[in-house]
Amino acid sequence: MFRVVSRLRGTIIYSTIYAMRLGTVIRTLVVVAMLAMFSCRTLPVPDFSYLNDLSRAIPVRAKVVNNDIVFIHDSVPPSHYPAEDHALWYYIEGLKAVRLWEDSARARENYEKALAIDSNYAPAAYHTAAMLMLNDNVEGERYSRRAYRTDTNEVWFNSQLGRFQILNENYEEAIHFFNEMVRLQGHEPENHRILAMVYNENEQPYSAIIVLDSAERRFGVHPAISPLKRQLLIKTGQYDRALELSEELIASDPYNIDNYVIAAELCAHAKKDSLAMVHYEQALAMDSTSVDVLGSLNEFYGRRGDQANYLRTMVTLFGSREVSLERKISIFKNLTRDIDYYKEYYSQLNRLATTLYVTHPDDYEALDCYTSHLITTGDLDRALEIYKSHAQDSLPRAEVFNTILDIESFKERPDSVEHYTRLAMERLPDHHEFLLRRGTYYLVNDKYSEAERALRDALRKIKSDSLRGATYGLIGDVQYATERPRAAFRSYSKALRLLPDDAGVLNNYAYYLSELDRDLERALEMSERAIKIVPNNSTYLDTYAWILYKLGRYDEAKRFMRQAIALDPTQSEVLMCHYGDILHAMGENFMARIYWEKARDGGYDKTEIESRLAKLKKP
Repeated sequence: MFRVVSRLRGTIIYSTIYAMRLGTVIRTLVVVAMLAMFSCRTLPVPDFSYLNDLSRAIPVRAKVVNNDIVFIHDSVPPSHYPAEDHALWYYIEGLKAVRLWEDSARARENYEKALAIDSNYAPAAYHTAAMLMLNDNVEGERYSRRAYRTDTNEVWFNSQLGRFQILNENYEEAIHFFNEMVRLQGHEPENHRILAMVYNENEQPYSAIIVLDSAERRFGVHPAISPLKRQLLIKTGQYDRALELSEELIASDPYNIDNYVIAAELCAHAKKDSLAMVHYEQALAMDSTSVDVLGSLNEFYGRRGDQANYLRTMVTLFGSREVSLERKISIFKNLTRDIDYYKEYYSQLNRLATTLYVTHPDDYEALDCYTSHLITTGDLDRALEIYKSHAQDSLPRAEVFNTILDIESFKERPDSVEHYTRLAMERLPDHHEFLLRRGTYYLVNDKYSEAERALRDALRKIKSDSLRGATYGLIGDVQYATERPRAAFRSYSKALRLLPDDAGVLNNYAYYLSELDRDLERALEMSERAIKIVPNNSTYLDTYAWILYKLGRYDEAKRFMRQAIALDPTQSEVLMCHYGDILHAMGENFMARIYWEKARDGGYDKTEIESRLAKLKKP
């Protein structure tokens, strides 16, 4: 269900069972092989009979200058050198440039001079093509073909031109050249392997298997041949043959742990779970910490629905640094998305979270994942302890302080909120939102003088329009709560000049105007903007419905209030009371009584509700 490791071994069944594109692999192998030849200075030189011993033909000349050895580069052949051998001279100079001085530009220049003298000078064309293979495959193929035309039976020319066809994705031609390579050098298993890979890339997997069958008859079970054949058998759905070959590979190479894993996966695919477990146990006996083995076994348990063992092996994988942290976090978040699964396997998931944090103690993502788990499971004190331990980190994080303030605010500890707000501002002086958090905390806890003082302090330090607008909005809330409506409305106006689309300010401004029966049309316009900016918000819909009620538009008020109640998960007593008022205004007294009583039972002021109910008793 959740892939733990992305293995590069092409032999793993579940990474190849539905799709297997080897073109990239082939092209990479070709380039890597050429790079290795260059770096080791072992690029093959064709054995032409007319080439003399290079070191004797053109000796390397040097002299000492200021105690350093300086090599002398001749730009033209010496006067005594025969004209018919000038192409040879430039070619050898090119080899010297590459192999002695690693000067590819000079080498290329000399090869080109050799070809200018003799356009069919195959060695120069061959080596020029080899150099171009690293950066210009099309041009390289042109030179390689020039060399090939001089001798179509030369092994190196066939091999090089075949590799260019692979790099340029001309698979039909590549098949031709590597069939020639098998004919010319049938004793080399690599030629059979590359031919099979090209057949497969050309959408001819059965032809590839035939090539490998032939190779196995010649070489027997071979590490360059048999794993690829097994992969192709899997691709073509020949699982029984693939399993037989896996058993042969185990017998021929009993200390290769990969063979046991692949055999186990094949058995699992064939529904032979017991035999699969035998192979997994053999692999674990060889290396109980192997991520490849544990990852495959973990998937095996996941497909069987064996959640206990699935999570047990996952814990081991979470403890390995071979599995990326990003992958671990993704898996953990997926596992904990379903609350019922979370509850049922809490102890195992707790071990996963703990292992993740212990394995990556210095990584914030791991910390956040673990503490989120603690918060979800109600262990706020442990989460708070961990976050506080990071408050003095050399690189402070706003997220750490935000979480600390969230928890301390929830626990209603004003002294701690004040302390960590000050600490946050000391450590993150450019993050003025912490001043707003402090003011908001005091506001929601009805500490209005402290709230206004903190917000005024924030206003003096904040420069950004968005934060200043939010601050003015909060100051307006404080002022209205302390019965200073005119001051509040001035603050709301300032907020909206800076943040014209702040739905919260629009809603509060509109609602407080309606409570005072002032400027109702303007209030309705602001409220309408708020519900368009943030649709399906029960509080904003309540405000809009309440203003419609104040304007005497009862049918519309009823419709929007019903939406608000349907969307309100808390069943707010304020909404119940408002709906009762609307129903009463429409003459629906029976239902009005029901909603007023719901409001009273929900905590609304009993005196006010009783006065409303009394209206229903009057004739």
